Amino acid sequence: MAIKRVCVIGSGTMGSGIAQMSAQAGYETTMIDVKQEFLDRGMNMIKSSLGKFVQKEKIKQEDMNKALARLHTSVDMKNAAKDADYVIEAVFERAEVKLPIFKQLEEICPRETILASNTSGIPVSLLASATRRPDKVIGTHFMNPVPLMKGVEIVRTFLTSEETLKVSLDFVKSLGKETVVVKDSPGFVTNRIITLVINEAAKLLEENLASIEDIDKIEKLSHNWPMGPFELADMVGIDVLVDLLEGIYQQTGWERYKPAPILKRMVELGYTGRKAGKGFYQLFGQG
Repeated sequence: MAIKRVCVIGSGTMGSGIAQMSAQAGYETTMIDVKQEFLDRGMNMIKSSLGKFVQKEKIKQEDMNKALARLHTSVDMKNAAKDADYVIEAVFERAEVKLPIFKQLEEICPRETILASNTSGIPVSLLASATRRPDKVIGTHFMNPVPLMKGVEIVRTFLTSEETLKVSLDFVKSLGKETVVVKDSPGFVTNRIITLVINEAAKLLEENLASIEDIDKIEKLSHNWPMGPFELADMVGIDVLVDLLEGIYQQTGWERYKPAPILKRMVELGYTGRKAGKGFYQLFGQG
């Protein structure tokens, strides 16, 4: 199956990043959202990202112009996705938001269209249950920020076909990414690990063992991480982390995934990280 037309559902940080990489790789790409203002914001993020690549001489201005020419936006999913070869859903990380989209895509898209999700923890099998093509449903978990991070988890369910897996692997690799195939399990691999790290860091803060600056500092110095756990939490979004932790906990019953109380209080107060302009460093930072 040859992929020519790609649709990305969602124009936030992840959706815009995926759409950017798709357009850069030469695919006719349509980014879809419910409001034009969301799409305009997503396009501005893409233009800013591509502009930085031009400034750093990683791509030429001509490459940026070509990528933008391949990139389209739409608030009409029915019309925009009707001829898509590959669709990637990248909306808010809640099953009740994603499931209706997969149900709609089932009715809109041709039978051969592959339906992928950028979910970071919701069971792909659950999303596939909203369709009549579970063999064509797969998880493509990109990392944030998409244009810079090389890794992508490819999440295969019991019913994902070999063809869907192969096409997905080839497609994601064509975006310049490296892939690892994982089973459809709670949190997959990356988030089974990183959510525990951040949750434990939050508990250390609750116990007042050290400041957030020093916890981030020692982790970066000791493990060669580019970011400390609190810096990462602010980038990812504390609300996203709480949803991930609670999702894994609800599916497994493993106590270690219960969100630290401090994380839940931050979400209640609206301190969800960079996207809100306030997170760990604004609430607990010393500088």
